[in-house]
Order: sequence, then structure tokens, then C-alpha cells
Amino acid sequence: MENGLHDEVLKAVFPLLDGKDLVFCMLVCRQWREIAKDDYFWKCICARKWPSICKQPPSDANYQKLYLTFSKPQKPQHLPVPKLTFEDLVFYIDMWLDGSLIFSRAVSGCILRAGLQGTPPCGIPDVLVAHLTAPDCILMMEVEPKLEITMEPAITVSVLAHRKDTTKMACVINKATFDYIDSNAARALAYEYLRFSPRHPFISDIRAWMSLLFLYKGTNIIEVFGIELDFCDAARSDTEILWLLDMLDWK
Repeated sequence: MENGLHDEVLKAVFPLLDGKDLVFCMLVCRQWREIAKDDYFWKCICARKWPSICKQPPSDANYQKLYLTFSKPQKPQHLPVPKLTFEDLVFYIDMWLDGSLIFSRAVSGCILRAGLQGTPPCGIPDVLVAHLTAPDCILMMEVEPKLEITMEPAITVSVLAHRKDTTKMACVINKATFDYIDSNAARALAYEYLRFSPRHPFISDIRAWMSLLFLYKGTNIIEVFGIELDFCDAARSDTEILWLLDMLDWK
């Protein structure tokens, strides 16, 4: 009789609780847990949280599962392993100075991923040293022999990518101009908005950035010792970059 009365009290109280409190009640003891499993209590909670759910509830509604699924704090989700690898990629990088070709190289993804070899050159700003050693500074290569150029005429760059796993190509950068010079960091930057496959119609406004890493050699004269390709708008790790590249409009 006493247990029966206790059960009736719990059944009267449980519909008045919020979801968090009812979850805690399930941890008290087996008796409370068995009573709290009644989906009616969870229906009351869901009706307060999402009133419209009761106007046309799903035929197979499980209100406890509904509440627990959509009331949990969202955890950071890790990307799965990408299908694309740096070994699959070749980048075709061409640069022009006032219309004349000054750099033309086919570079494997592995070489870009390996980055600059050895220590950064003497004389570069501390800001650039910090950038080059940052964990999100991923795709770089040395320019050898170094390019000594003037900054007065326009310098433009194009980058195509080829993936060996599908034998398709994509345009990463199309004749973008290095029209921003970060003097403090000794970097010249150009960018282009990426073109994504029609299978990813809601992705936009993500840029590919190309940077010239240089030393000043005189008035308007720089010596380029390295180049960097990055996608810092959206991708800052190997996995993120490979997923981003996989979504390009490969043809």
C-alpha cells in the first residue's frame, strides 16, 4: 500500500518536472527509473518545449528519445577521413609580372604539404616567422631560384589542380592579382573565390589565398623565397583542406 501510494505521488509529480530534472530522477533508484520511462511524462515535457509537436505528432513518436536527442548540448563533430589525399594532388602554379611569365611549376600535393625546408631566411619579420611556424600554416614551398622582382607592375597568379585518383582538374585561382601587401609580415596576397561542384549548392564565399613570402631588397624590390596556398576562410587542418578540395567543381 505504501509503495503504491509512493508510485502515485511520483506519477503526479513527474509530469510537472522539466526534462533535466526527470533525467536526474531516473538516476535515483530502479523504481523511479521504471516509472520515469512512461512516455507520457516525456510527452508533457516535449509539449512545453515544442507545443506544435502535439498538434500533429509523428505516428511513431517516442517522446523520451525526442527530448534526449534534441536537448543535448551539441558536441564538436570530427570530420571523417577524407577520400582525397595530398598524394592524389598536383598543383599547376603560374605567375606573371606585367604580362610576362616569371614562375611556372607543377607541384605535387606532398611537396606543398612538406612546407619550407630548414629554418626561415634571416631578416624576415618576427610576424612572418610566427606565421610560418603556426600549426595552420600548411601548404607552402620554397621558390628556388629566388625571384627578385619589382612591386610596381601587377603580379598575377593562376592555380589549377589535378587529382590523380579521378584524372579530373579544377580551377583554384584564375589570374588573381597580388594587390594587397602586408609590409609588416612581408607577404603579398591574392585570392579567388572557390568554385564548388553543383552537388554542394549551399557553399559559397570561401576563398583560396596565395601568398608571396619575401624579403625587401630595396625600394619596390622584393626577393620572393616562398609561396603559400591556404583556405583560411574555412579550412585550417589537413582533413579540412582535403574535404574542401574534394568539393570543388572537378571536370
